[in-house]
Amino acid sequence: MPTQREVISAQFTAGLYGLGLLRSWPYLDAETAAERLAQLEHAAADPARELLDVLDTSPGYAVWAATYDTRVNPLLVAEQPTISTVLENVPPGRALDAACGTGRLTRVLLDAGHAVTAVDASDDMLSRARAVAPGATYRVASLQQLPFPDASFDVVSCGLALTHVDELRPVMNEFARVLVDGGRVITSDVHPVAVATGAHAFFRRPDGSRCVVRNAVHWHGEYLDAFADAQLRVGRCIEPRFSEEVLDAFVGRDGASALEHLIGLPCVLIWECIREQRDAG
Repeated sequence: MPTQREVISAQFTAGLYGLGLLRSWPYLDAETAAERLAQLEHAAADPARELLDVLDTSPGYAVWAATYDTRVNPLLVAEQPTISTVLENVPPGRALDAACGTGRLTRVLLDAGHAVTAVDASDDMLSRARAVAPGATYRVASLQQLPFPDASFDVVSCGLALTHVDELRPVMNEFARVLVDGGRVITSDVHPVAVATGAHAFFRRPDGSRCVVRNAVHWHGEYLDAFADAQLRVGRCIEPRFSEEVLDAFVGRDGASALEHLIGLPCVLIWECIREQRDAG
């Protein structure tokens, strides 16, 4: 059952104005700083409250499946072009799309010529994926227990899902286990800077009620430790930033918003890693 919370929206809005002030300290001229302080105070004075259902990951995504592809996800504006390019440059082979959701990366892999197996913990999400990417094989499975033998795949992709796991090491060890030597792990996630400044998985039910699935902060050092433990060598790290285009996806091209104070900060974290040679014996 969801936990229902009453939240004050001004907490987030005022926080964004405060972030803008902090990022410009101490080089913002006093007059502009005073204007922004006034904006912060005005935002903080808004008493409006709303109800928010806080859901765990699996039930949350089961609910979200109904509307996941019907609303623009601003994060995908930053993430999808970059990770698609990375995946398209991987030679075709046997691919696993882990936590595939509604199949957006599954489709990219299929179009690039891979033989794709896709897994997700939510059968509701898989139902959507099967409809849009029928060329893949689908299984219900968790990231921590992949139902495949060792060295089953040439590439593993995982899009915007690791922020929902508490520990990265078990997942990375599973990814490495099912990869052939020299295979690639390509992951994207909500950037830890974005999570630390309020980026959680907010969505609305078909009836308009608002829900959230909490994101966990995983800093770069946690990833590097997990990669090393799993014998994954980092090939590259890409950090798409919050841009005007991402802002437009939130508020429309003519809109003005406190979200503009996020522009220039990283919002997505993409890793490409190589499975190192297994130890003999």
